[in-house]
Amino acid sequence: MKLENRKRKSYEYIMKLEALPQEIFPLLCPVREYDWIPGWQCTLLYSKSGFAELGCVFKTDYDERFGDEIWVVSEYVPDTKITFVRTGNLRTTRYEITLKTEETLTTLNWMQEITALNNEGDKAVLGYDENEYKTMMESLYQMLNHYLKTGSALVPDSSKS
Repeated sequence: MKLENRKRKSYEYIMKLEALPQEIFPLLCPVREYDWIPGWQCTLLYSKSGFAELGCVFKTDYDERFGDEIWVVSEYVPDTKITFVRTGNLRTTRYEITLKTEETLTTLNWMQEITALNNEGDKAVLGYDENEYKTMMESLYQMLNHYLKTGSALVPDSSKS
């Protein structure tokens, strides 16, 4: 057996939202993300319910660097935890989101572990840094928080283009 030990990076981000887990958790779904993430696109490949569930499979292609990726819900504990395994030609990503209630707040711990699958993937993973992850997560926080407060998606500010 040959062990290659491709490049791997892990990131973590904590969100605190003024909402209950049962309000937040259903939004962590490829179908419901259309409600609160402007520009979100995916193809739902399999789901009995039509929403996120254990074994749900969907495809995305919104990142030029990594291309098409297939996502599988590998752990699904309603209102508590959802884990996605996401894979494409260059990398595989384990994306774990846990929710915990603290009085009137829900804390979401977002963990992302990215592993390269080949030499080109090593370069792409090394090129993805903590600042890029933090920027993406802060944007998701703003969108999710806005949706929970207003019931509508945050309209992107076109003056920043």
